[in-house]
Amino acid sequence: LAGGRKIDLPPYAFQHERFWLDAVEPAADAAAMGLTRPGHPLLGAVVSVPGADTTVFTGRLTAGAQDWLPEHAVHGSTILPGTAFVELALHAGLHLGTPQLAELVQEAPLPIPARDGRTLQVVVGPADHGGYRPVAVHTRPEDAGADEPWTRHAHGFLAPGAADEPADLTAWPPAGAEPVDVSGLYDELETAGYGYGPVFRGLRAAWRRGDEVYAEVALPEDRRTDAGRYGIHPALLDATMHALSYGGTGDGADQGTTMLPFSWAGVSLHADGAAEVRVRLAPAGPGAVTLDVTDVFGGPVATVRSLTLRPVTPDQLGAGAAVAGSLFTVDWLDAGPAAADAGRIVRIENPDDLDGAAGVATVVAAVHSPTGTGTVTGAKATAAAALELVQRFLARPDLAGARLVVLTRDAAGVPGFDVDPAAAGVWGLLRAAQAENPGRFVLLDTDDVVGDDLLARAVGSGEPELAVRDGKLLTPRLVAATPEQPVEWTAGDTVLVTGGTGGLGALIAEHLVRQGAGGVVLTSRRGPDAPGAADLAVRLEAAGARVRIAACDVTDRDALAGLLDGVTAVVHAAGVADNALTADLTADRLHAVMAPKVDAGWHLHELTRDRALKAFVVLSSAGGLVLAAGQGNYAAANVFLDALAHHRRHHGLAATSLAYGLWTVSTGLGGDITEADLERMRRLGTPAVPVADGLALFDAGLATGRANLVPMHVDRVALGARADDLPALLRGLARRPRAAVKRAAAAGGTASLAERLGKLAGPDREELVLQLARTHVATVLGHAGADGVDADRPFRDLGFDSLTAIELRNALNNATGLRLPATLIFDHPTPRAVAAHLLAELAPAEAAPAASLLDDLTRLEAALESAPPSEGEQAQLAARLRSLAARLSGGAGDDAADELTDASAAELFDILDAELGSLK
Repeated sequence: LAGGRKIDLPPYAFQHERFWLDAVEPAADAAAMGLTRPGHPLLGAVVSVPGADTTVFTGRLTAGAQDWLPEHAVHGSTILPGTAFVELALHAGLHLGTPQLAELVQEAPLPIPARDGRTLQVVVGPADHGGYRPVAVHTRPEDAGADEPWTRHAHGFLAPGAADEPADLTAWPPAGAEPVDVSGLYDELETAGYGYGPVFRGLRAAWRRGDEVYAEVALPEDRRTDAGRYGIHPALLDATMHALSYGGTGDGADQGTTMLPFSWAGVSLHADGAAEVRVRLAPAGPGAVTLDVTDVFGGPVATVRSLTLRPVTPDQLGAGAAVAGSLFTVDWLDAGPAAADAGRIVRIENPDDLDGAAGVATVVAAVHSPTGTGTVTGAKATAAAALELVQRFLARPDLAGARLVVLTRDAAGVPGFDVDPAAAGVWGLLRAAQAENPGRFVLLDTDDVVGDDLLARAVGSGEPELAVRDGKLLTPRLVAATPEQPVEWTAGDTVLVTGGTGGLGALIAEHLVRQGAGGVVLTSRRGPDAPGAADLAVRLEAAGARVRIAACDVTDRDALAGLLDGVTAVVHAAGVADNALTADLTADRLHAVMAPKVDAGWHLHELTRDRALKAFVVLSSAGGLVLAAGQGNYAAANVFLDALAHHRRHHGLAATSLAYGLWTVSTGLGGDITEADLERMRRLGTPAVPVADGLALFDAGLATGRANLVPMHVDRVALGARADDLPALLRGLARRPRAAVKRAAAAGGTASLAERLGKLAGPDREELVLQLARTHVATVLGHAGADGVDADRPFRDLGFDSLTAIELRNALNNATGLRLPATLIFDHPTPRAVAAHLLAELAPAEAAPAASLLDDLTRLEAALESAPPSEGEQAQLAARLRSLAARLSGGAGDDAADELTDASAAELFDILDAELGSLK
């Protein structure tokens, strides 16, 4: 048989079934889809829009399908060459009878991903009275959702008629032209930031005559057959510009500077498919050049009346890839119709009233900023009141099945309405409580009194966050934001950066200087003595900036006022973190984290509101919006800043809050970023932001002209897999499975697990649930599989913290259908203990014989000896043991039981020590 291998055929008759696929038209065939083939290797189809005189050319750009694309890199970023935009526009124009490219302006780089592709559209609009048609080139990621915006990379106009032919280059080389040595050209270009692969290294020879440059350019031998598929191959046209290294722009702008095409004018193609050409380049104004391109016999190929070049920086190149699909703002959508079914509702005035709410489905409590206090004091007092309410609600076992609706007033930044920053922090704190306790809290912001009917609709909507404005029920979602007008930084600008000697503040200070800002004032508590401050000052001064570094407590209004002379822009990056579950926070820990952001932000607002600032930027955090678990105090502080930006914009003042997701570097808030942190964020669908992307998103956020931006990478598929723990703001970005698939998955969840448990004997039951627990522990910790998880090792030794504890709890909730507490791993400190708890909840055991109970006590003894409990765990265990003792004694007549029941935690462990041996 084929390959010389022996195989055994079955001893029974063959079953006559066909497994061959019937031949069908390829799915990608344009004609099979009712479209027109465009006849171009970068385009897959062309469609005309009925009644609109608009034509759309579509395609897909990938590093695999167009294998020459990865050979064009600038400053390390692989981008589509500008000549490809020209080629696409010319092809579209030829198709529509407008073969000249009258003008094409390049707006944004088009990044070429290493793996995924980008969907391409070349859109040509209706002709005007002169026959000119608008043309634009757009792309977006190929896995983009229907609502994800397109990035416009280039736009211009196509024109009818023929253009002048190029200069006569038949005599070659031209008389009087002096040859130049091109042998080291591509090494020099690489040093200048251009990374060209073989297909782009087309310059073969060059000559210079005055301010004109002449050159011979060719595709490599193995690529020349490709030339016939293009009007003019983008790599060939790009290589004609490499001769600019020897002059041609007339102003020396090319010397030592990375230049890229910016605008083209008067581009005409006279012949298709050239693989080798001659070119003449001559000045056409400052930073501009004209190109005449012929074949090797002097026959006309192409003419470019004017090509304008502009310098480009690595930051600018990174912007296109970073911004696409990673810059969002909060939009408020109509919540739609909802069943007005909230069960029994009880409104309370203060936490003490929770005593009368036992057994109800919904408790409603209002938290408003106190009157007669300043904004800073009010913000802290309001957040503290909300914290007390949440903690007392969570501590009530008689309300374990209830939800709490927290009413706020003017705390949500709904467009068109002002916001009260003092009330806004409550939303950050409650988002943390929601993430830690799914299904227990609803946020409802109002602009008026909310009646019972509207309240019932709000709760019945199933949305965890809502606002009422003019009687309409709205819910927030993140939607894409588009940059418009970039901020231009000049030598006359001086930017105050709080927290500017380290972390994100230092990165942004250096970035602003590279962008042209002439001066920076950097603050931190230690000022010049802060680690790295001296080196930072040296780098900034070497870049030509005026630098002042000052030690300053940003919560001190007078100290801040002394730093504002000559300041034209503010970046507030100061902050601290102190992570903890909401149940464990104190008012002191809340206020300590809020102060650097809240106090300083408000002081800066008051001290500058009479100035015409170029920018007022506050660095917020997605921790106040969608990543709040375990950091309720930090979330409250950041949502205050978001509200401050909204408030300033509403009153006509410059303001931008940037609620960043996690960066791939330390942000100066304590603790280094670990690979486990990065893996966790990828798993949650919010991968960390690299530094270059974060800085590009800083520029893009300012360019939107909006108050509130969320610069954050998202993985829509991973978001869709998060099921019930997905924050409300991310629901519009998640790519979920079809409803039928989702129903099937749900049906196979809790019910099938319970059924499987019911069919198994005791040890097999335990093993099944233990494997489930270990698998989810492994996923949270980033291990390859459950085998890497020691079932008896305490969670604290496995590397769990409050955030990963919440993630594990949420994952187990989704897997089992249970409602497990946020304190799961603290109540059950090993994977085996968690598994035992899950089994008890999913399949309660029948009454066990006394021998089995004694075996359980033996296992308890062994567990206590191998992992002595902490002081807090001792108290919990003591309470459980006292309860069991009381049940065994029947409530009276047993002196030993009475002794255990009445014992304190310390006394109980003394008794255990005496009976079982020391636990310490």
